[in-house]
Amino acid sequence: MAFYNQAKGFYEMNKKRIAAALTLSGLVVLAGCTSYPKPPVAVSRSAFTSIPGAEHQKLDITQKLLTLEDAQNLAVQNNPDFKTSYFAVVGARAAYYAAFAPYMPTITAGYSIQQSFNEPNNVYSNNRRTGARTFENTPSVSANWLLFDSFVREMNLLAARHNWKQSEALELDARRILIRTVAYTYNDILLAEAQIKIAMENMKFQNSQLKENELKFEVGAVPLSDVLNFKAYYNSAESDLYTAQYSLAASKYALAQLLGLTEGTIPDEIQFPGVPSPDGEVLSSLAVYLDTALANRPDLKAYREALEVAKYNYWGSICSFGPTVSFNASLGYTAGQTRNKAYDGTSLRNNEGGSNTRKYETFTFNYGGTVSWELFSGGETFFTMRRYQAAMLQSDYTLANTWLTVISEVRTAYDNYLTCLKQVKISQKSLELYRKIRDLVEEEYRAGNTELTRLNEAQRDFVNAETSLATYVINMHNAKAQLMAATGEY
Repeated sequence: MAFYNQAKGFYEMNKKRIAAALTLSGLVVLAGCTSYPKPPVAVSRSAFTSIPGAEHQKLDITQKLLTLEDAQNLAVQNNPDFKTSYFAVVGARAAYYAAFAPYMPTITAGYSIQQSFNEPNNVYSNNRRTGARTFENTPSVSANWLLFDSFVREMNLLAARHNWKQSEALELDARRILIRTVAYTYNDILLAEAQIKIAMENMKFQNSQLKENELKFEVGAVPLSDVLNFKAYYNSAESDLYTAQYSLAASKYALAQLLGLTEGTIPDEIQFPGVPSPDGEVLSSLAVYLDTALANRPDLKAYREALEVAKYNYWGSICSFGPTVSFNASLGYTAGQTRNKAYDGTSLRNNEGGSNTRKYETFTFNYGGTVSWELFSGGETFFTMRRYQAAMLQSDYTLANTWLTVISEVRTAYDNYLTCLKQVKISQKSLELYRKIRDLVEEEYRAGNTELTRLNEAQRDFVNAETSLATYVINMHNAKAQLMAATGEY
């Protein structure tokens, strides 16, 4: 009865704390649960040709035109490498919730069962010999509650919180890089399609000249070398076509990987817009983009959070020099029986038999407190503190280096865009000039007023000008994607 009253009194004094601890434990368990869409079933197969179509991750081909924005959104939804960064956030969040655990008591339930034997060595001795067999079972509950640890828990909790924020920033940075990569790959497809178009137009021009010169050769108006010339240039244009078609296919494969498409390519039914507009846009001043980058770049935020983590780890190592205070309590119950037996035939109880059995029960309840202060551990605590201090300083310089990298990337992207814009404007003018030159030389060649080599040069210059303009336009849009990624606008 005295034990019951002590236990009841302890519960009444601490029932609010116990209720709060149980509630927080429930929240931690619920917060730790996570669900996610599994990868496509196709990736679990070991034979590509036998995969059913329904198991593939595919594009919705009802919408024939795939825009850059659509491709970027699909990549964010389906790219498996990007999804790994999400689960890094999940793990960091779980570690943050786990940092609350040291504030709660540790409760341990146990159960033990045992049997012991005590038998005489020689039962035929003249001396009285007795033996005993004991059986016990003991359920128990113990609790330990750390009340104070010189703020080590607080430092660990804050470090875990900033580690969680760092993981979130790294996820955003992975998204930034993914969107930029999709833009580059998408633009490669547009460039390859433009190169295919240019090669086909060149083939058409060479074939037209070939047919015309074959007729002239039959009547003796031109030598055979002119005919062979256009055949050779037609073959060269056809080779350029095959090269551009390969570039298109390779770029589609790369984009399909970024979009998480298990078939590994973009279906032929999907169409892409032509080369984007050569009209650029007027940029704000460089200072605006620098300020935007320093405020928005997620990788810079991640390194800032990493520095906070390093600081709290360092301060936590300093707190380890302090004392700890803990409360402990245990509750136990033991039920057992001991059976004694005499081996010389004499009675052990009331002269009525040679054995007796004693049953017993024991209730225990203990509580108390412990204060401990480690005064010397061979310098381990000191050198651990120095290690965390070095990590903090290293993180500080890493942040500084990242800051400089961001500034450099913004400046480079800004100048790159302006340079590409100038190249586009000049290339547009050059293309018109080369087109006029080619047309004039073609007329002169047909009239017999210029040589074949001059027509070849004019056509080659015109094709090169078309290719250069398409390349510069794509470079300008890549530079725009580079600038947006550098400023953290993605």
